[in-house]
Amino acid sequence: MEGIAIDLSKIALKRSEPRIYGAGSVVPNPHWHMAPHFHSFHEIIVVRQGRYEVKSPGQTLSAKTGDVLFYRAGFVHEETSDVRSPVGIDFIAFDTGDPLPWLPLRTHDSHGRVRQTVRWLVDDVRTRRAPELQRLLFDVLLGELRLLCAVPPDPWMEGILSFLQKNLIRPLSLDDLAREGKMSKFAFVRKFRRRRGRTPMEELRLMRLDQARTLLLTTSLPVKAIAPAVGIGDEYQLSKLFRLHFELSPRDLRTRKTSAKPA
Repeated sequence: MEGIAIDLSKIALKRSEPRIYGAGSVVPNPHWHMAPHFHSFHEIIVVRQGRYEVKSPGQTLSAKTGDVLFYRAGFVHEETSDVRSPVGIDFIAFDTGDPLPWLPLRTHDSHGRVRQTVRWLVDDVRTRRAPELQRLLFDVLLGELRLLCAVPPDPWMEGILSFLQKNLIRPLSLDDLAREGKMSKFAFVRKFRRRRGRTPMEELRLMRLDQARTLLLTTSLPVKAIAPAVGIGDEYQLSKLFRLHFELSPRDLRTRKTSAKPA
């Protein structure tokens, strides 16, 4: 089913109320393994970092950072983390009364919008936010997935974005990116900006900030350790960029997360 373009005009949007059974995360662990199993509900899995192998009857696939997996109710699967690049995932368990035939087993979230929406949902479920607000956010998630499935894949762009994600910690230059794109700097920037609406270096900065935000929300690492771990010089530069793009400091983000926890 991968790579199939979806005609949105032919999708009947069912209005049955979704039921979210749970949400959570799996932290990177080279020894993480789930024996063959299935559920009576659907699952959406977002690969936050690393890689892992998914085996099901008749097929085996490798999922990497940015991939989104959809396990329909009754789908038998076995999961094993890559030892060299341990997987970290976020997941949502739910039921809609609809098999969601338009959603493939695997797609790639090249824009990061699905990953961010799932991240918000995981936080909302953990903090027991009002169910009606969770359902609104879940509708946004399905909308983002529909749009993602309707857009034909762009192998060139996905390759560049994958290269950026794998090399966040490196001091990448525009020359490095142009070489990866196999073209001159001028042509590379023009092509990238036309397809993404921003320059390659702006994209790299946003990816680093997004990874920093994920680490702030999912780990207890100090800010001074997170900054170099995502390729940003030091905690002062990270704080400056955080305020510029998110209008709050890294510590403010953690304070909000802590204050939102139920008693």
